[in-house]
Amino acid sequence: MKKCPLCCSEGIKQFELAHTTTWRCTAASCGLQFALPQLDKDELARAYTKHYYPLNGNGSDPIYENTPEEILRQTFGEARARLGPLAGKNLLDFGCGIGRLCQIAREHGVHTTGIEPDASARQFAANTIGMRVYATIKELRAAESGARFEIITMWDVIEHLREPWKELEELSTLIQPGGWLLLSTMNVGSLRTFLERERWINLVNPTHFYYFTSRSLRFVLERAGFCGISEWRFPIRYPGHGTLRRMANRALLACRLQGQLVFLARPRISAANDAFDAESQERSMVSGCLGG
Repeated sequence: MKKCPLCCSEGIKQFELAHTTTWRCTAASCGLQFALPQLDKDELARAYTKHYYPLNGNGSDPIYENTPEEILRQTFGEARARLGPLAGKNLLDFGCGIGRLCQIAREHGVHTTGIEPDASARQFAANTIGMRVYATIKELRAAESGARFEIITMWDVIEHLREPWKELEELSTLIQPGGWLLLSTMNVGSLRTFLERERWINLVNPTHFYYFTSRSLRFVLERAGFCGISEWRFPIRYPGHGTLRRMANRALLACRLQGQLVFLARPRISAANDAFDAESQERSMVSGCLGG
C-alpha cells in the first residue's frame, strides 16, 4: 500500500498502467487518486514533447489536443453571467500552453498574463498572441513584484502538477481581494471512467499525476487555503455532438457522472480581508452617524 501524498492516509491500488500504478486514498474526507511512481524530470519532458508539443518540422500532430475554443467560449460566457462584466479585469492563466484560453479571454476585454513551463509553447503564445508569459511563479514575481489578478485560471492543469496544493497555495497570494480561482479538470468519477477503466484516456496519459472527483478536488482546494468553493455544473455543448449526445450529457451532469469538473473558489485570506473591510466600513458609517 502507498500513502496518500496529500493527507498521508493509506492508499489502495486501483490500476496497473504501462507507465505507473494508480492508487486511491481510503480516507473518507479525501479520496484522492494518484499515480505512483511519477515520471522523472527527463521522462516528463519527453512525454510533453511527444504528446503535446511535437518538435517543429517532424510532421506529427499532438496526441492530446488542447481544450476546443468553442468550450472555452462557453465557459467565459458562463463566467460573465455569474461574475458580472469581465472587461478590464486582469487574468493569470497558470499552465497557459499556447495561449488559447487567453485569446478567448481577450475577446471579453480581459488583460491576460500566462505561466507556462514549456519553452516552445511559451514562445508560441508570446509571439502569436503578444502576451506576457513566464516560466514560473517565481519568474512572474521577479518581473512584476506587485502583480495581482482578479481571476486566475487553471484549465486542465492541476492533474499535471507534482504537488498541486503547493502551487494553489502560492497562487492564492496572487489573487487580489474579491478575486477568484477558476479551475477545471477531468472527473475520475465519470461514467466513462467506470466503463473504460485503465483504458480511459486520462489514465493512459503519462503526464497526469492526479485524478479527481468532486469531493477530492474540494478537499485539495480547502487544504490549499481556499473557501467559497462551488462547483459549476452547466451543460457543455461539445463540438460535433448531435441532439442525442447532448441529451445524454445533460443526463450525466444531473447524475454527477459528467466528464469534466469546473470549480470556482476564493482565497481564504482574501475573503477574510473582504469581510474585515466591509465591517470596518460599516463601523465608520455608524461612527459618522453618531458623531454627526
